[in-house]
Amino acid sequence: MFIYHNPIWRWTINLLYPAIIFVFQSWGPILDSWAVPIVFVALFCFLWSGIKDMFISTGLTWMVAIPSWWYFIELPKPSFGAENFAAHLVLIVPLFIFVALLPQTLILTTRMRIMEYYRQNGN
Repeated sequence: MFIYHNPIWRWTINLLYPAIIFVFQSWGPILDSWAVPIVFVALFCFLWSGIKDMFISTGLTWMVAIPSWWYFIELPKPSFGAENFAAHLVLIVPLFIFVALLPQTLILTTRMRIMEYYRQNGN
């Protein structure tokens, strides 16, 4: 498909993921629900063109979006969001791997296998 092979679309999707994660983290309490972020992540599992793109987006999220959210949004507020995040980072990373990254990988690889199956069988 056009979206999976065009480098402009691929990089747009790869950069859009961390930007939207930053927005969800910044205004997360306003959403008051996990439904929107879960649907968002599932949508990106269908938009990424491969595992490499998923890892690029996830890496950008952890290296740019989360530290930016922490520094610009959480630290200036008088709440303890930044301190809680830093104190629990040892638990957050493994939880992220098992609750978010592995399901994303499974959804993405399943989608890629289904698309490859239909591509090989003439449809």
